[in-house]
Amino acid sequence: MALQNQTFTAFTPAMYGAFINKIKLTTGVVIDGNSGTVEHGSFTFTYLYDAANETLQIQCLKKPLFIPASTITNGIAEEVEELRMVPVSTVA
Repeated sequence: MALQNQTFTAFTPAMYGAFINKIKLTTGVVIDGNSGTVEHGSFTFTYLYDAANETLQIQCLKKPLFIPASTITNGIAEEVEELRMVPVSTVA
């Protein structure tokens, strides 16, 4: 079952670049472009980044049954908020 779509606003292109770099460094998953679907282990996510409106949408489409939805959505939100608090040049 798909989880709730998460939309993050005021997400600058520099933040998006830092975000995809962090994902690559921490998981090995390469995010290519501004939209797509990513599978990693038992997880499947879709993402859409709109640079003009500075919005990032992420939705978990598939997850292991034993991991609560809140763990995933809260984890994504925490990663995004972390990028807001750290100068992008130190994250990228």
